[in-house]
Amino acid sequence: MSIGRFSIETRQVDEGTAIVVFAGEMDLYTSPRAKETLTGLLAQGFRYLIINLHQAEYLDSTGLGTLIGALRRAREHGGSVRIVAPSHTVRRLFEMTRLTNAFPIDATEQDALAHLHDAIVHQQAA
Repeated sequence: MSIGRFSIETRQVDEGTAIVVFAGEMDLYTSPRAKETLTGLLAQGFRYLIINLHQAEYLDSTGLGTLIGALRRAREHGGSVRIVAPSHTVRRLFEMTRLTNAFPIDATEQDALAHLHDAIVHQQAA
């Protein structure tokens, strides 16, 4: 799905995990589509979201709010959200806003899946 310079790709990993790839600019105009996608996945029972930002060129406060909202909803259902490969600019935004304390950031989707699997196993053992 593409809106101007913004596109969204989703892939199901398993019954509870989905990967979402955002490309382009997530701002006031495109964040509603991103929110709809993330909210829809959570409503379908995907408690674990891996959000790949490798191709995201720009996020404004509305985009950050969309990600925070998804994290809150995922946590309400015992899930989590991991961020993958943000560009230097986007990563710097996460660092300046201290969202690196809320969102685990991984280099690759494979790393995110491995960390997620480890966290689920640890959570089930507790």
